[in-house]
Amino acid sequence: MNRTLSQGEREVSGIQGNKTTRRKMAAPLQTLGVGTKLADAAPFGGPIYRIHEGCIILSRRMHHGPVQLLDVYGPGRIFVHPGAPNSAEVRIECRFEVLLARKHARIIHESLLENLDRSHRHVALLCGKTAVQRVATMLMDLALQFGADPVAQGKLLLPLTRPEIGSWLGLRGETVSRIFTQLIGQQTISADTHRGVHIRDWRALTLIADGSD
Repeated sequence: MNRTLSQGEREVSGIQGNKTTRRKMAAPLQTLGVGTKLADAAPFGGPIYRIHEGCIILSRRMHHGPVQLLDVYGPGRIFVHPGAPNSAEVRIECRFEVLLARKHARIIHESLLENLDRSHRHVALLCGKTAVQRVATMLMDLALQFGADPVAQGKLLLPLTRPEIGSWLGLRGETVSRIFTQLIGQQTISADTHRGVHIRDWRALTLIADGSD
């Protein structure tokens, strides 16, 4: 395991109940604390993580330029330990398991196809949608990825700052803040001071993301 995991790492048993009546399940989950940095993997790639809880953000430092946010990984997604010039940071305490290339080949293959489709959709987002459509689409994506219930107006804890959202969506941080204010004024979302966002009108947000409103 990469040395970046040593600080604050702990193992949590994934087996509950009577051991005599339960079949032994997967290996224990491991934990990465908030702020843990992941970078400089081996030349042929580092560990492959399946995230059960938490959030990892992937970014790349551009040549003589700012850091560009590439993607946000939440529960259920598979994340490959990055190599330079990419780096990653844990934003919400992350519980994960390490997948083995041969043993979990099918799962990894399906994840690669999903990530490719996600990349294609993100290119379409940047090329074909307005600023407010991009922000609305991003909120829906993160709400679904992190389990915020659109029916019960579940709370979404945004793992990104406004400038980081702008970097991800090809917008200025000021533009992102203005759009958030607009969506709050329309009562589509509400927000608090701790990056918490409630989607109050999922249908309206969907119409905005699709350009129908």
